[in-house]
Amino acid sequence: MAQISNTFETYDAVGNRETLADAIYQISPEETPFLSMIGKESVSGIHPEWQTDTLATPSTTNNQPEGNDWSFQAITPTARVGNYCQISDKRIIISNTQEVVSKAGRKSEMAREIAKKGVELKTDIEVTHLSNQASSAGSGNGATNRTSGGFRAWISTNDSLGAGGASGGFNTSTGVVDAATNGTQRAMTKVLLDTVILNTYNAGGSPTTLLLSPYAKTVFSTFMSDTNVAQQRTNVSGKKQTTITAAADIYVSDFGEIMVVPNRQMARAGATIARNAFLVDPTMVKHGVLRDIAKRDPATTGDSEKKVLNTEYTLVVKNEAANGVIADIFGMTSAS
Repeated sequence: MAQISNTFETYDAVGNRETLADAIYQISPEETPFLSMIGKESVSGIHPEWQTDTLATPSTTNNQPEGNDWSFQAITPTARVGNYCQISDKRIIISNTQEVVSKAGRKSEMAREIAKKGVELKTDIEVTHLSNQASSAGSGNGATNRTSGGFRAWISTNDSLGAGGASGGFNTSTGVVDAATNGTQRAMTKVLLDTVILNTYNAGGSPTTLLLSPYAKTVFSTFMSDTNVAQQRTNVSGKKQTTITAAADIYVSDFGEIMVVPNRQMARAGATIARNAFLVDPTMVKHGVLRDIAKRDPATTGDSEKKVLNTEYTLVVKNEAANGVIADIFGMTSAS
């Protein structure tokens, strides 16, 4: 039907109110699985250090004669390792006018930004801890900032590498954690996982969690089709709908159960972090806190309000040999 002549419609009106919803919808993931599982502990300086030790290889020739007059074995000293604290922050500046005008979805622009930036700061710490970042002592006058060595950089005993890859780890000569050298990317397989679990077990570790990117988690679930994996069977009740199980969340290895945890932040941070699958013993890794996240009030200048959230922290890897990594895997797609 044709519209009747002179019908007044919304296209003609100038006084209709806006219909902006009084809500803000955010779907970016906030969880930080690595931080949550390792917990935190206080550190008291910018360069916390700790010691590691190992037992001697078991001997089958430890038999001694009667009346033996002893000679004594050499004592191997402990190894001294450490990491540097780095400072991370989020800065907010809001004009005083914007803070007082009527707004949709929030009463205070500053309060909303403080909450948002707090989540962003935590996710920054999450991916920094998991990264291949080398540690650095930094230098004065702001020329070079201190950096905390990431988990990927720390692991050197039980690291499965792609072709051309090389281990990083704590460098006893320089006193810093060196970054690993990336190798050629390859598909994650059950064989690679089992090999790293075996190596970690032989080194004395007991990892309980496999942390990996969402795409790598889907690859892990395909391990169920391996001929050496017991097939899952579920009784279907006539009163229930049929359920298709296409995922696995616990891996019962030869050396214990391992919880499989996808971490969306690994993918959000990009392929350099997503290309690793980490075997973690949470008792051997901690978030070291020199200064916890706090809100700072910079000096007032101009017609605006300023806030800064900052923290000073490091990654305490008590013994890297308790953990493992399958490095250089496709972590974003089947080719990246």
